[in-house]
Amino acid sequence: MKMKNKLNLFSVGLPDNEDLSSWSKDLIRQRFETTAITSDLVPFVSGNSNYELIDKVICLVLFVFLILILTKNQSPLTFLATFSLIIVAGNFNFNNILKTYLHFTGLLLLLVISLYYLGKIPPAMIAGLNLRMRTSLGFSYYTYASQLLFYFTLAYGVYKNRTITYWELALLELANLFVFYSTNTRNPFTLSTFFIICIFINKLVKDKFFSLELKPLKYIFMFIFPICFVSLVIITFYISANKFEEYNTLLSGRLWLNRLGIERWGIHVLGQKIAFNTFSNGVVSNNYDFIDSSYFQMLLVNGWLFFGIILILFTQVCREAIKQKNIFLSIALCLTAIHSMFDPQLLMPWYSPFCLLLGNTFSIRKLGNNL
Repeated sequence: MKMKNKLNLFSVGLPDNEDLSSWSKDLIRQRFETTAITSDLVPFVSGNSNYELIDKVICLVLFVFLILILTKNQSPLTFLATFSLIIVAGNFNFNNILKTYLHFTGLLLLLVISLYYLGKIPPAMIAGLNLRMRTSLGFSYYTYASQLLFYFTLAYGVYKNRTITYWELALLELANLFVFYSTNTRNPFTLSTFFIICIFINKLVKDKFFSLELKPLKYIFMFIFPICFVSLVIITFYISANKFEEYNTLLSGRLWLNRLGIERWGIHVLGQKIAFNTFSNGVVSNNYDFIDSSYFQMLLVNGWLFFGIILILFTQVCREAIKQKNIFLSIALCLTAIHSMFDPQLLMPWYSPFCLLLGNTFSIRKLGNNL
């Protein structure tokens, strides 16, 4: 199904009334006609366009300004490169992005794991917080392979959509089982398996397993990112001590680290620079304080203003997926939101291609986009 690549999130354009008479529109049109991109931009400033292009440009300028301010809190080049990719990606067909991502990530996984078993990459055994010994399969950290395979599984399911075969589903599950038993990384394996089961059942019942027409399900899919964040806040701060200890142990200490981060650094409008203590010589540091949750890490490092904008943008992406009745993408976004409660890859495009959908908000050209 083709979609219009138009996610007009903010409505901050100039009002179409007598105060802005026809001379202003003519002036805008004349300015655009002096550029090399007239054919793309002029249609957006027609009389009935509601200044759609102006909206997008204003949103983009404000967002870029915020990004530039927040570079002080982290590695500037990585942060700028990430959001440059996100902004530019909105002007490309998402299926083409998925195809490129699948080729690159699939080749990376096969190459690194093969070199590891051929003895070309030295083994790395790492002890986690509870002293579980875990191998990294050739990567520099034991969770990298499982996180990459999780997003590869989601991307493959979304890309193939209803054409995916039972054999492909079986191979995906076998790959996830292999990586799980090697790395002992539970969260991505559980979510990947759930996604594969959902696709399998949906094929068996011929697309009748999920119905986006059901209002409760529709609203859960649409607001899954805020729902996951609120749920994480509740289990971190507002449950009994006994339940907290139980969940914290199940989640390898992540809830306690969330609490520690909020108490130690606090939440600010524009965030702050934080130097987390992680591993030393392959063993967890005595002062380990890294926050795995994408939500809490983003809130602490980038501030509540940026965090709120990202939640709104993801909600808009979910709304558009539902509007286009793309059930596989809707499920993938839900699992991404759940995964991000306990892992930090939400806005890392080298892991997750789905963050690139945020760029649709700022896209100038209208493209058929397979959401």
